[in-house]
Amino acid sequence: MKKVSDADKLFYFEKNFFTMDGVWMLEVEKEVGWDMALRIDKAVWIRLMKLIFRRIKNYLKLDTNTLADLIEIITFRWSIEGWKYQVNVISDLEVIIEIKECPYKAIMDRNSERQDRIPLICKNMCYPFYRAAFKEFNPKIKFERYEFMGLGDNVCDFCFKLIDE
Repeated sequence: MKKVSDADKLFYFEKNFFTMDGVWMLEVEKEVGWDMALRIDKAVWIRLMKLIFRRIKNYLKLDTNTLADLIEIITFRWSIEGWKYQVNVISDLEVIIEIKECPYKAIMDRNSERQDRIPLICKNMCYPFYRAAFKEFNPKIKFERYEFMGLGDNVCDFCFKLIDE
């Protein structure tokens, strides 16, 4: 068996994770059309995001589901994937993260044939699958989005507020 390094593994998975996601979507869309492909992809991402959150939580050895833990998990993931963001801690109960660069949008920006799909992905995919993952993580954390780069805004915002209901 060929011996590979951690750097080799990182190269392989980093280069192929985004590619697999894009190729999957293109092939499903070709078979069942855009609307059905989007519904399937959203279902996959909702399920995957919940798994990713649990795995990162375990990896980071987090024992609770606080707002601080959620921010730790999501920024860990985004840092691994190459997102550019700024975390603005408003208080212990409120955090707003501004996304400056999203690798998924950047990939679609480079493909002129897919640019018309960017607003649909941003609004109909990104927001719903994050909302589901955040709700499962802690239903007392309210999540809102007001700005979407894919809809023409300069940043994407992820607004979190811990509520007591």
